[in-house]
Amino acid sequence: MRNDIRYGIFLRPDPATCWAVTQTTLALKQQYGFVAAAAFAPHATLIGNFQSSVSEAELITTLDRVFAGVRPYPVYNSGIERAPRGNYWYDVNLDAAGAEPNQPLNEIAARVKSALLPLHVPHNDRFAPNVADYTFAGHIGLASFELIVDPRLSVEVGGYLAELPISAPSSFEARWYSLFQFRADWQGPWWENMPWRHVKSWRAEEVSAGSGDAPRATA
Repeated sequence: MRNDIRYGIFLRPDPATCWAVTQTTLALKQQYGFVAAAAFAPHATLIGNFQSSVSEAELITTLDRVFAGVRPYPVYNSGIERAPRGNYWYDVNLDAAGAEPNQPLNEIAARVKSALLPLHVPHNDRFAPNVADYTFAGHIGLASFELIVDPRLSVEVGGYLAELPISAPSSFEARWYSLFQFRADWQGPWWENMPWRHVKSWRAEEVSAGSGDAPRATA
Protein backbone atom coordinates (compact mmCIF):
# COMPACT_ATOMS: atom_id res chain seq x y z
CA MET A 1 0.00 0.00 0.00
CA ARG A 2 1.31 3.44 -0.88
CA ASN A 3 1.32 6.51 1.32
CA ASP A 4 0.84 4.49 4.50
CA ILE A 5 1.43 6.22 7.81
CA ARG A 6 4.62 5.48 9.70
CA TYR A 7 5.83 6.83 13.02
CA GLY A 8 9.27 7.68 14.34
CA ILE A 9 10.22 7.85 18.00
CA PHE A 10 13.26 10.06 18.38
CA LEU A 11 15.66 11.47 20.91
CA ARG A 12 15.90 15.20 20.27
CA PRO A 13 19.42 16.57 20.82
CA ASP A 14 20.14 19.89 22.47
CA PRO A 15 19.54 23.03 20.37
CA ALA A 16 23.26 23.55 19.64
CA THR A 17 23.59 20.04 18.21
CA CYS A 18 20.35 20.50 16.27
CA TRP A 19 21.72 23.72 14.81
CA ALA A 20 24.97 22.04 13.76
CA VAL A 21 22.98 19.25 12.07
CA THR A 22 20.70 21.75 10.33
CA GLN A 23 23.63 23.77 8.96
CA THR A 24 25.43 20.62 7.81
CA THR A 25 22.46 19.07 6.03
CA LEU A 26 21.67 22.40 4.34
CA ALA A 27 25.28 22.66 3.15
CA LEU A 28 25.05 19.14 1.69
CA LYS A 29 21.73 19.97 0.03
CA GLN A 30 23.17 23.10 -1.56
CA GLN A 31 26.39 21.38 -2.68
CA TYR A 32 25.21 17.91 -3.66
CA GLY A 33 21.41 18.03 -3.74
CA PHE A 34 21.11 15.64 -0.79
CA VAL A 35 17.72 15.82 0.90
CA ALA A 36 17.39 12.61 2.93
CA ALA A 37 18.94 13.71 6.23
CA ALA A 38 17.37 17.16 5.90
CA ALA A 39 13.94 15.56 5.41
CA PHE A 40 13.81 14.91 9.16
CA ALA A 41 14.09 17.11 12.21
CA PRO A 42 17.55 16.55 13.77
CA HIS A 43 17.29 13.41 15.87
CA ALA A 44 18.67 10.09 17.02
CA THR A 45 16.25 7.33 16.06
CA LEU A 46 14.97 5.10 18.87
CA ILE A 47 12.49 3.37 16.57
CA GLY A 48 11.79 4.51 13.01
CA ASN A 49 9.31 3.50 10.30
CA PHE A 50 6.92 2.10 12.87
CA GLN A 51 3.61 0.97 11.36
CA SER A 52 1.08 0.87 14.17
CA SER A 53 -1.73 -1.61 14.76
CA VAL A 54 -3.37 0.77 17.25
CA SER A 55 -4.74 4.29 17.11
CA GLU A 56 -2.48 7.28 17.54
CA ALA A 57 -4.05 7.95 20.93
CA GLU A 58 -3.23 4.41 22.06
CA LEU A 59 0.31 4.76 20.74
CA ILE A 60 0.75 7.97 22.74
CA THR A 61 -0.56 6.24 25.88
CA THR A 62 1.98 3.46 25.40
CA LEU A 63 4.80 5.95 25.04
CA ASP A 64 3.55 7.92 28.04
CA ARG A 65 4.27 4.82 30.10
CA VAL A 66 7.68 4.32 28.47
CA PHE A 67 8.89 7.85 29.14
CA ALA A 68 7.39 8.23 32.60
CA GLY A 69 10.25 7.97 35.06
CA VAL A 70 12.98 8.73 32.54
CA ARG A 71 15.60 11.08 33.93
CA PRO A 72 18.12 13.21 31.99
CA TYR A 73 21.52 11.67 31.30
CA PRO A 74 24.55 12.73 29.26
CA VAL A 75 24.96 11.74 25.61
CA TYR A 76 28.44 11.95 24.09
CA ASN A 77 29.11 12.92 20.49
CA SER A 78 32.14 11.05 19.19
CA GLY A 79 32.14 13.14 16.01
CA ILE A 80 31.41 12.45 12.37
CA GLU A 81 31.69 8.80 11.41
CA ARG A 82 31.54 7.12 8.01
CA ALA A 83 29.01 4.29 8.29
CA PRO A 84 29.52 0.87 6.67
CA ARG A 85 27.29 1.78 3.72
CA GLY A 86 29.18 5.00 2.98
CA ASN A 87 26.79 7.43 4.65
CA TYR A 88 27.78 9.81 7.46
CA TRP A 89 26.46 10.57 10.92
CA TYR A 90 27.38 11.89 14.33
CA ASP A 91 28.12 8.85 16.48
CA VAL A 92 26.31 9.35 19.79
CA ASN A 93 26.16 5.74 20.93
CA LEU A 94 29.19 5.52 23.23
CA ASP A 95 30.03 6.43 26.80
CA ALA A 96 32.33 9.27 27.87
CA ALA A 97 35.43 7.14 27.30
CA GLY A 98 34.25 6.13 23.83
CA ALA A 99 34.73 2.50 24.77
CA GLU A 100 31.29 1.05 25.57
CA PRO A 101 27.69 1.76 24.56
CA ASN A 102 26.05 4.56 26.54
CA GLN A 103 24.00 2.48 28.97
CA PRO A 104 21.10 4.90 29.71
CA LEU A 105 20.64 5.70 26.01
CA ASN A 106 20.65 2.07 24.98
CA GLU A 107 18.30 1.16 27.83
CA ILE A 108 15.67 3.71 26.77
CA ALA A 109 15.96 2.51 23.17
CA ALA A 110 15.39 -1.06 24.38
CA ARG A 111 12.35 0.06 26.41
CA VAL A 112 10.83 1.74 23.37
CA LYS A 113 11.43 -1.32 21.21
CA SER A 114 9.96 -3.69 23.80
CA ALA A 115 6.84 -1.56 24.18
CA LEU A 116 6.23 -1.10 20.44
CA LEU A 117 7.10 -4.55 19.15
CA PRO A 118 3.67 -6.05 20.00
CA LEU A 119 1.97 -3.08 18.29
CA HIS A 120 3.99 -3.14 15.07
CA VAL A 121 2.53 -4.22 11.72
CA PRO A 122 5.31 -5.75 9.59
CA HIS A 123 6.13 -3.89 6.39
CA ASN A 124 8.52 -4.06 3.47
CA ASP A 125 9.75 -0.48 3.43
CA ARG A 126 12.87 0.35 1.45
CA PHE A 127 15.95 0.76 3.67
CA ALA A 128 13.82 0.59 6.82
CA PRO A 129 13.88 -2.51 9.04
CA ASN A 130 10.89 -3.78 10.93
CA VAL A 131 10.93 -3.25 14.70
CA ALA A 132 11.94 -6.85 15.40
CA ASP A 133 14.95 -6.50 13.09
CA TYR A 134 16.13 -3.09 14.25
CA THR A 135 19.39 -2.99 16.22
CA PHE A 136 19.90 0.33 17.96
CA ALA A 137 23.18 2.21 17.56
CA GLY A 138 22.75 5.85 18.50
CA HIS A 139 23.54 8.26 15.67
CA ILE A 140 22.36 11.54 14.16
CA GLY A 141 22.22 11.46 10.37
CA LEU A 142 24.12 14.00 8.25
CA ALA A 143 24.44 12.42 4.79
CA SER A 144 22.07 9.55 4.38
CA PHE A 145 20.24 7.49 1.79
CA GLU A 146 21.71 9.17 -1.29
CA LEU A 147 25.10 7.70 -0.40
CA ILE A 148 23.58 4.31 0.40
CA VAL A 149 21.94 4.21 -3.03
CA ASP A 150 25.00 5.57 -4.84
CA PRO A 151 28.22 5.59 -2.78
CA ARG A 152 30.45 7.06 -5.50
CA LEU A 153 30.56 10.46 -3.72
CA SER A 154 31.20 9.04 -0.27
CA VAL A 155 34.90 9.88 -0.07
CA GLU A 156 34.38 13.36 -1.51
CA VAL A 157 31.53 14.08 0.88
CA GLY A 158 33.64 12.90 3.80
CA GLY A 159 36.34 15.39 2.91
CA TYR A 160 33.75 18.12 2.48
CA LEU A 161 32.26 17.42 5.91
CA ALA A 162 35.69 17.44 7.54
CA GLU A 163 36.35 20.97 6.27
CA LEU A 164 33.00 22.55 7.05
CA PRO A 165 33.40 25.26 9.73
CA ILE A 166 30.64 23.67 11.79
CA SER A 167 31.03 21.92 15.12
CA ALA A 168 28.59 20.26 17.48
CA PRO A 169 28.98 20.02 21.27
CA SER A 170 30.93 17.00 22.45
CA SER A 171 28.07 16.11 24.81
CA PHE A 172 24.53 17.10 25.69
CA GLU A 173 21.85 16.16 28.19
CA ALA A 174 19.20 13.77 26.89
CA ARG A 175 15.99 15.52 27.92
CA TRP A 176 13.53 15.44 25.03
CA TYR A 177 11.84 12.57 23.19
CA SER A 178 9.44 13.08 20.30
CA LEU A 179 6.86 11.21 18.28
CA PHE A 180 6.54 12.12 14.59
CA GLN A 181 4.12 10.92 11.91
CA PHE A 182 5.26 10.41 8.31
CA ARG A 183 3.59 9.66 4.97
CA ALA A 184 5.38 8.49 1.84
CA ASP A 185 5.61 5.89 -0.90
CA TRP A 186 7.76 3.54 1.17
CA GLN A 187 8.77 1.36 -1.77
CA GLY A 188 10.52 4.18 -3.62
CA PRO A 189 12.92 6.98 -2.64
CA TRP A 190 10.56 8.03 0.14
CA TRP A 191 12.93 10.64 1.54
CA GLU A 192 12.31 12.83 -1.55
CA ASN A 193 8.62 13.38 -0.73
CA MET A 194 7.79 12.66 2.88
CA PRO A 195 5.38 15.06 4.62
CA TRP A 196 5.56 14.81 8.39
CA ARG A 197 4.10 16.30 11.50
CA HIS A 198 5.17 16.47 15.11
CA VAL A 199 2.74 14.55 17.33
CA LYS A 200 4.02 14.85 20.90
CA SER A 201 7.16 15.45 22.95
CA TRP A 202 8.14 14.20 26.38
CA ARG A 203 10.60 16.01 28.66
CA ALA A 204 12.65 14.06 31.17
CA GLU A 205 12.64 15.74 34.56
CA GLU A 206 15.20 15.79 37.32
CA VAL A 207 14.02 14.70 40.74
CA SER A 208 14.27 17.52 43.25
CA ALA A 209 16.71 16.70 46.03
CA GLY A 210 14.87 15.49 49.10
CA SER A 211 11.46 15.92 47.49
CA GLY A 212 10.66 12.23 47.33
CA ASP A 213 8.82 12.83 44.07
CA ALA A 214 8.98 10.16 41.43
CA PRO A 215 10.77 11.15 38.23
CA ARG A 216 8.38 12.07 35.46
CA ALA A 217 8.17 12.98 31.83
CA THR A 218 5.87 15.68 30.56
CA ALA A 219 4.60 16.64 27.15
